[in-house]
Amino acid sequence: MKTRVIAVVMAATIGAGTATAFAATLGIGSWHLWTGSQTLTKGTCTLTAASAITDTYVTETATGSSFGSSATLSVRADLGARAWSFLCFNLSTCAIPTSGGADTATLKLVVKTPATNSRTLTLTPVLATWGGTLTAVQAFALPFGPAPTTTFATGTTSGATLSIPVTIDVDALIKNPSANFGWRIDDEGSTALANLTVFNSVEATTTSLRPQLVINYEK
Repeated sequence: MKTRVIAVVMAATIGAGTATAFAATLGIGSWHLWTGSQTLTKGTCTLTAASAITDTYVTETATGSSFGSSATLSVRADLGARAWSFLCFNLSTCAIPTSGGADTATLKLVVKTPATNSRTLTLTPVLATWGGTLTAVQAFALPFGPAPTTTFATGTTSGATLSIPVTIDVDALIKNPSANFGWRIDDEGSTALANLTVFNSVEATTTSLRPQLVINYEK
């Protein structure tokens, strides 16, 4: 009987040691191991209402002008005629607690007028506040993230919906809402002619054409 008890204790000890060693290979401490159960509440929030979105674009051809009321968003690479677009979504509309997180988050844009050839655009976090009255002079002075969130291809199809993954950014902003200043979209590619890409903005009269942020979350 004693031998059997000792064997059970040794097995339990070895099992615990193996789990800890496995955790170490993943770069996590043994205190992260969870042996109980937890029920997570999952949901989906789609932000598309005008009250939840601020967007605009700026252009070097009109450095002092703002286009926050425009039904379109422009992105262009030409030096001297560059155009950047800006979008920011009010995540508080989703009512996700700061203890929650994004399983997936997707930014959706509808192409109104594509460039002649497909362009690769860059999405970068903005690090300071801005609004619909933003001008090019102000935009070029804004701080941006040290690295882009992602790049994406525009294609050449008018009316196409582009789905852009932004999960890492949105997950971080759920935990730190005060850091939410949205994104800049710019074209860092060649300055070949006819490189202007135009998207529908939140001012589009048809809701399905507006920018959307779709968040699948847990809390």
